[in-house]
Amino acid sequence: MNLNKRSICLLFATNMFFGVFPHCSAEERKGNDMTVLSARLQPLFQETKTVCFGRFMVDVPASAIAAWGRSIVPLATFVAPNGVDDVYAEAAQFISKLKNENTIDKHPFLISVITIAKPEGKIVVGHTSYSDSVNLAINGYFKLPTAGVIVKALPMKERKDDVIEKIKKIASRVRQRDESEVPSEPGNCIESGFLPDESGLPPENPGELLEIGFRLKEFPDTHLSIAIRPAQRKFNESNTLEWQLSRLEKDLKAEDSDHIRLKTKYFRRGKRTIQNWGEGFEALARSPEQTEIHSIHDFGMDFQGIGNDPLKPFIHVQMQTGISDNEAGAVKPLLTDAEAIAVWDKITNTIRVRPTGVTAVKSASTDPMPPYPLGELAPTGRKCPQTGMWESSEAPAINGVQRRYLKAGDTMPRVAVRGAPSLWQRMKGETPSHQLATIWKLVGYGDASTPANTTAEKPFIAQAIPEASDGYKSAIEAADDGRNAEAPSNGKG
Repeated sequence: MNLNKRSICLLFATNMFFGVFPHCSAEERKGNDMTVLSARLQPLFQETKTVCFGRFMVDVPASAIAAWGRSIVPLATFVAPNGVDDVYAEAAQFISKLKNENTIDKHPFLISVITIAKPEGKIVVGHTSYSDSVNLAINGYFKLPTAGVIVKALPMKERKDDVIEKIKKIASRVRQRDESEVPSEPGNCIESGFLPDESGLPPENPGELLEIGFRLKEFPDTHLSIAIRPAQRKFNESNTLEWQLSRLEKDLKAEDSDHIRLKTKYFRRGKRTIQNWGEGFEALARSPEQTEIHSIHDFGMDFQGIGNDPLKPFIHVQMQTGISDNEAGAVKPLLTDAEAIAVWDKITNTIRVRPTGVTAVKSASTDPMPPYPLGELAPTGRKCPQTGMWESSEAPAINGVQRRYLKAGDTMPRVAVRGAPSLWQRMKGETPSHQLATIWKLVGYGDASTPANTTAEKPFIAQAIPEASDGYKSAIEAADDGRNAEAPSNGKG
């Protein structure tokens, strides 16, 4: 029973593995943080680079080649280095297409072309189809000093004016960025660009969706992909990788107890944690060799995140070997099983929130002015950059205390949060708790006598946890379903 190669998809096309595996206990996957590199892998990781994507970053081999997918922040935004002419050419092509097509009532698709002075460019508004008078296509084309910018949206007609203003704001803030630059200000890294948050304001809409992949130059058949989208406000088990794999396993067993997919070799399947996301799910496997498809490594993990928290979105990571021309199983993997696991652990262990503000750690003995700005972020495990009152992003904390006075140089601690009590614990009046890694936010410069839960000042850094405005709830809900109400796919591979 052979599978067609084209039925095996990469991350940007699907979230599901093509194999299903027997379970192993949690004890069998302990110690995965201890990464042992073979002689072949040691030179690969001798020199690494930090790549930022969205509000996050990851360390990969210096020779790794990055390939971006969609960047919706919250509108699809593209930066073309030295590509002003290409951007203007695309604008002319889009306008021509709209002029040459008519709606059902014989009106041109083209509604308007708005000239923008700063930054120089134009916004084109048009219909999307022959019979659809409700949805619009609104594209902005702009010129930066050394780059072109395109911003695309697909809003409903009544949101036209709001979206045009949003496109103007994005165009006025976006700037070109070299791959090696890791900005210290809050905002989103996109391909060849950076979109800072509006100064002093939290993001209006946490509906941010980004995709980035890496190919290892020394092992070109190995691809690792990271996809981020808004976390659902309500947990839905059927959206988890763990549930999807279990369901697929049941379906295959019902179809054929000797199904070829049930013969996949399993390395790890269970809980996994990375930085501040908390507990996620991980599955590492190798498919069986087949007549037309080579055995490959297929590793994946997901974290469900927290709704409305741009620093804890849903994240799905996948790595496959044996890839050629975007087809998994087209060639034999160059990595051994142990090497594939080592590469996976080495890279995924470095996925983390990108620090904002001044990044140098000040010692506890010297606290030079000016101080770090209110709203400065620091994750659990890092050195405290500024003496003052810090607030945890986790809620509710034990006794309602979410703030702690910390000195510069202290290690940022975990936070104790309430758990759900069992029936016996409720009868005894006990409240269970557990420790979580968290993101701490600087909320005051007072001394240790400052009350632990005084009202926080409005955060300076825009990466504070936002509440979605009513005007953008539909976009967030659409993103919860894997869609975006305003932003189209960029069409890149």
